[in-house]
Amino acid sequence: MSYYTTAPITSVRKENYRVNTLELDCSMPGAKPGQFVMVWLPGMDEKPFCIVNAVPLRLSIAAVGSFSKKLAAFKAGDKLSIRGPFGKGFWLEPSYKSVLLVGGGYGVAALNFLAEQCLAAGITPVMVIGARTKDDAIFENEFTRMGIEAFVSTDDGSAGFKGRPHELAEKLISDGSKFDCIYACGPEKMMEAVAKVALAHDLPSQLALERYMGCGIGVCGKCDAGGGLVCKQGPVFTGVESLKLAEFGKCHRDTMGHKKEW
Repeated sequence: MSYYTTAPITSVRKENYRVNTLELDCSMPGAKPGQFVMVWLPGMDEKPFCIVNAVPLRLSIAAVGSFSKKLAAFKAGDKLSIRGPFGKGFWLEPSYKSVLLVGGGYGVAALNFLAEQCLAAGITPVMVIGARTKDDAIFENEFTRMGIEAFVSTDDGSAGFKGRPHELAEKLISDGSKFDCIYACGPEKMMEAVAKVALAHDLPSQLALERYMGCGIGVCGKCDAGGGLVCKQGPVFTGVESLKLAEFGKCHRDTMGHKKEW
């Protein structure tokens, strides 16, 4: 749906010190993992958020800017106006038996929906949760609840594997774990590294890119990644497609569409 739907928040779950998951009294049964919705705060702005769950609709909000800080403060009973779902989501192949999901930061939330779809399709997902510190890690309990094997990597070694998510992914593969595809969502530099790990092991990969989106429907052009509009042609691209984008892993664009180095 491309029109606005306004629905009350039914519950708020705190994931860590800056991430809350909002459950709304509405559903998007046709949505796919990796797709996003545009959330509108009247008088302020409109921003994209990944779909954490479609039935009922759940969104995870990381309080990092003025818009998301205001949204993260919403409580049960407050109403949100949304439109979507938008973009191209992740897809699964019938031949897949086991897949590796690699999330960095709050990008981990986007893979929750995909993990559920894997289980429904009889595919075994293995999860890598990347975070700066143990306090930044999210959704580990949620994946465990679903019976999914989850590994944590932290930059400082305060929990799990000490290192970056792509390094843990490389270790799992090198230690003998077999996967049919690697899926990733998180900081672009991390996803660039994941795509290269996949290529090195002759594995397909799919990445959910995150860029500034002004419209969500491919009109404003602010989400251009140097050869592809993320909101329209993505946000999910294959690893090979992503590495061919001129700006992938190198720079992004600000609210005016101007290039900014990472």
